[in-house]
Amino acid sequence: MQDIKVKDDILLATLPNVLFDGLGDEAIANGAMEAGYDASMAVRAFPNGVEDFLAHFAEYINRQMAARLAEIDLSAMGIGQRLEEAMRVRLELEAPYKEAVRKAMSFYTLPKHAAQGVQVVWKAVDEMWWCCGDESVDFNYYTKRASLAAVYSATMVYWLNDESEGAEETILFYRRRLIDVIKAVKARKELFGKVESLFCKLTGHGAASGLVKR
Repeated sequence: MQDIKVKDDILLATLPNVLFDGLGDEAIANGAMEAGYDASMAVRAFPNGVEDFLAHFAEYINRQMAARLAEIDLSAMGIGQRLEEAMRVRLELEAPYKEAVRKAMSFYTLPKHAAQGVQVVWKAVDEMWWCCGDESVDFNYYTKRASLAAVYSATMVYWLNDESEGAEETILFYRRRLIDVIKAVKARKELFGKVESLFCKLTGHGAASGLVKR
C-alpha cells in the first residue's frame, strides 16, 4: 500500500506538468521532488521509466473509476447505460491530464510498446465490464471485451480532439458505437446458448463449466 501511495504521489505531481516538461525520466524525477521525495525515488518507483509510469497511470485510472462507480447506484440501469456511465467517469478522471493521455497513446503506437498498449486497453475494458456487473465466464467474456476494446480505442482518439463541454460529443460518439456492441453481444450470447444446448443434448453432458476466473 505504501508503494502505491508513493507511485500515486509521483504520478499526480508529474501529470499536470507533462504539457510543459514532456514525458521522460527527467519529468518523472521532477515530479518525485515536487511530491516531496528525493529524485532517486522516481527510479525506485518506476525502474523502467516511462513504461512503468504509464502502466501505473492506467492502473490508477482503473482504480479511481472502480471507486467512483461503486458510489453510483447502477442497479436500475441497463448494461448500455452502465457502460456509458463508466466511460463518462473515465473521461472526467482523465480530463485534467489530457496531454499525458495524448503522449501515452503516442507511446503505445511505437512497435516496441504496442503489446503493452494492447494490455492497457484490455485491462481498461475488463475493469469497465466488471464494474458494470458482468460475470460472464464463457466465450462471451472475451467477445465482450474485444468488442468494447475497439469502441474504447476509437472513442479515446475522438476525445483527444473534442472540445465540447463535458466531452458530450465524445459521449455521443461512444454511445452510437456502444449500441452496436450490445446488439452483437446479445446475438453471440443467443447463438452460444443454442450451440451449448445442442452440445449437451448430443453428449449427455451438463452445462459447460466456466472458462474464465477473475
